[in-house]
Amino acid sequence: MSTTPLVTASPTDQPLPPSLANLIFDHPGADIILRSQDSSLLRVPKIYIVNSSPILGDLIRRTLDSPSNANADASLPVVQLPESGEILHCLFTFIFSVTPLLPSTPEDIMELLFVAQKYQMGTALTHIRGSIAQQNSLPTRIGPALHIYALAQKYGLRPEALRTARAILLKHSMTIEDFDNKLDIMLGVSLHELWKYHERVRVILESDLTEFTASCARGTITGLCCTELSSSQIPSWLDQYIQSIGKNPNLFDPAELNIAMVRHTKVKANENNCKCGSISSRTIRDFWEALTSVVYGSFEKAESALSLVRDQEDPQAQINWTTFPPVTFDVSDTNLIIRSSDLVDFRVHKSVLAIASPFFKDLLSLPQPSDSESVDGLPVVQLPESSELLNSLISILYPIRTEMPTSYEKVLYLLAACQKYEMASVQSSIRAAVILGASPMPKGDEAFRAYAIASAKDIIPEMENAARLTLDHPMTFELLGEGLRLFEGWALRDLVNFRMRCRDNLVTCLDPFTKPLGPSSIWVGCPEVMPAKTSRQNRVLPKWLSQLLSRNHNDLKHQNFTHPLDIHSRIRREYVTALQNHGNCTFCMGVHIKNGSTFCAELENKLARVRDKVRGDRGSPSGSTYISLRNR
Repeated sequence: MSTTPLVTASPTDQPLPPSLANLIFDHPGADIILRSQDSSLLRVPKIYIVNSSPILGDLIRRTLDSPSNANADASLPVVQLPESGEILHCLFTFIFSVTPLLPSTPEDIMELLFVAQKYQMGTALTHIRGSIAQQNSLPTRIGPALHIYALAQKYGLRPEALRTARAILLKHSMTIEDFDNKLDIMLGVSLHELWKYHERVRVILESDLTEFTASCARGTITGLCCTELSSSQIPSWLDQYIQSIGKNPNLFDPAELNIAMVRHTKVKANENNCKCGSISSRTIRDFWEALTSVVYGSFEKAESALSLVRDQEDPQAQINWTTFPPVTFDVSDTNLIIRSSDLVDFRVHKSVLAIASPFFKDLLSLPQPSDSESVDGLPVVQLPESSELLNSLISILYPIRTEMPTSYEKVLYLLAACQKYEMASVQSSIRAAVILGASPMPKGDEAFRAYAIASAKDIIPEMENAARLTLDHPMTFELLGEGLRLFEGWALRDLVNFRMRCRDNLVTCLDPFTKPLGPSSIWVGCPEVMPAKTSRQNRVLPKWLSQLLSRNHNDLKHQNFTHPLDIHSRIRREYVTALQNHGNCTFCMGVHIKNGSTFCAELENKLARVRDKVRGDRGSPSGSTYISLRNR
């Protein structure tokens, strides 16, 4: 294949005219110049471009039809394009007979695909994807894989998004713990699409694998003797492994199959009737090929479950606002109209707005444009807030009945509007009304949605309060559900880190109580674990108390995302139940009568205090904060 080198001088080695000083692509027979966003120039034959892209062909025709288009230095028409010179140069190497060139970074590679897709260059797009497949294997580490997936979502590249999503699910379990400090790589709406895809894959896989176990697996695993067969007449360990893939697709790996077989053969090592350890490599290979076909087929069936976020509505725009008629005042000298996003007009006084808001004071002090809209002689100011929100806001500014929003989410948007318009005193009034119960507080998983909205709107007190409320609930993708779409990546990452810091503090707080010294020393002496002849030097806690504290200690360490971090609110109840189940132990009952209430109160209070006093990554004026705020 012939190649055309890039040049920085004209073919005759004469100095280029000033307008061609940034020439980066020069093709023989060029009759048009394409100029990039950064003023790089590409001399090309327009017939190649027109035939490669109907979009660029139309742009070139419209440019050539413009009588003003001329380049005195090069005597060629110039077409301006919004892409960088590097991206356009790489793109053209897949159109002309030159050596194909991919950009050096994943970001630029994905942008190159996006540009080829945008300009409907089908052939070039196919060639680019072929080059990518030859030169770049999909990343297996979770960070790079999520990065590629996020870029594919950003640029609307469905094949790349699907391929990377499949790679992620085949290599990693879909849990918040696994993603932890990688959560800021993408928007929550993209992560939500990945989660939906994962759930759809699991549903289809479980169904397909059940059918596979009943037919294909039995056909590939023949002539095998095992002491434990499933209802499908294959070894139970193999049946369990197949079903485990349906719950966790990342277990689809030859190494996991081998681990399951080795674990089984070790247990059955002394049983002569079990021949699982001697399965032939050919049998294993046939089984794995059949299983691979089923798993990949399930992924293909689930492809429709993955949507591109570029095609979706902004999740924060989906709140159900009600259209409210404008509030009325018993005065007739209003001199301004503010118009809501749903086109409801509110007649107000400029002076009232100016007193409440430095933002409006400055805005209203500016001269009004001569062509600005007016109604009944009153100037109109268009605002992006809904009529329901403006109705609440205006009712607070005037001495009339305050109309508080009907949900906590709407309260957050109202507080955000006050912050945007610098209405500090109005914000304070709203917060006071919420404390007094004028608006419902978030319940259950609504705390996660409240945190997502507050963090997106930079409403710090509400963000901190919502973060604390989330601790009373598990934090899993299942629970977050649609609310995940409201999160920005940094906010979800910070909430995870906050939860882990709370977990660590609770574990540290509980440590002294699990030992027979310190606060729990009053319980040493239970005859169940310390018979009369046992030396008091061998201090041991009662088994019921030791098990209670150890179980909670372990749960905090290992189940902090799948369980609430609410140990302070339930530890007394669990204590009473464990003591009652201990039986008629006069020693433990005597300790409980004398000191049980004090012991529980100390334990509850310490756990509650350390949970509520978790310090963030950055200090706050009060000396503590609940989250680490993004850099602003």
